[in-house]
Amino acid sequence: MRTLRVLLLIAASATLTACINSTTLIKVKPDGSGTVEQTTLVNTGAMKAMMPGMTQPGQPGNPVNEADLKRTAERMGKGVRLVSAEPAKLGTFEGSKAIFAFDDINLVQVSQDPSMSGSSDGFMAAPPQPPENPVKFTLTKNAGGTSTLTVQFQDQPGPAANTEKPQGGPDMSDPTVMNMVKTMFDGFKVAINLEVLGSIVKTNAEYVEGSRVTLMEMDLGLLFADQEKLKALQGKIGPGASLSEVKPYLKDVKGIKIDGPMVSVEFK
Repeated sequence: MRTLRVLLLIAASATLTACINSTTLIKVKPDGSGTVEQTTLVNTGAMKAMMPGMTQPGQPGNPVNEADLKRTAERMGKGVRLVSAEPAKLGTFEGSKAIFAFDDINLVQVSQDPSMSGSSDGFMAAPPQPPENPVKFTLTKNAGGTSTLTVQFQDQPGPAANTEKPQGGPDMSDPTVMNMVKTMFDGFKVAINLEVLGSIVKTNAEYVEGSRVTLMEMDLGLLFADQEKLKALQGKIGPGASLSEVKPYLKDVKGIKIDGPMVSVEFK
């Protein structure tokens, strides 16, 4: 998972990723249709301080970019369409909440990596190509009247992953540097959740609450609160590590929940 490797290695002293708060909720019905609720927030004050002059003129007070959201729908898969979009705000973070609809979850893929799609501020325009690290879904209908949804994460690093040991970057053993990084990542959160519209019969998922499954959750504020565990993770997780190799080191680490590489949920 590229996002996790980048964040834990902290290969640069500043990164635009630090300013994102992104939550994706995939809701699936037994017939395979459903919605994707995506809330993408940007710490606009921090962004403007780091990258002055990058806002697009002519859109004051409007954090929703419908054209970008429609492109996001196209990248999610065939038949995915934008249903609604509205401004959203959480503290100093501002952005949009969008709802996308689909008829067949088998054709849907969502990105494991955070993006700023849907923001009219123009800081990080979403790329036109499909996501490099997609989460894919397969739904099968069972003879007993239940449905089984299989969620597949990309287990190996993407083709663009740099497997060389990163050079430079901040010295995380320096308390001053660590405090700077903690401040920079304050409010960073990325989450991907799955909710089946029915009741779960059986699942191998690790993080289940009712009919909702947490596929991925990263809260950098909680992670950086335990500096010793962060340093230990940095020493064990390299840029070429697969998700299967990373998972054993994440147990009992506050701020990180990652399931997969394959999750199965049988529901009715």
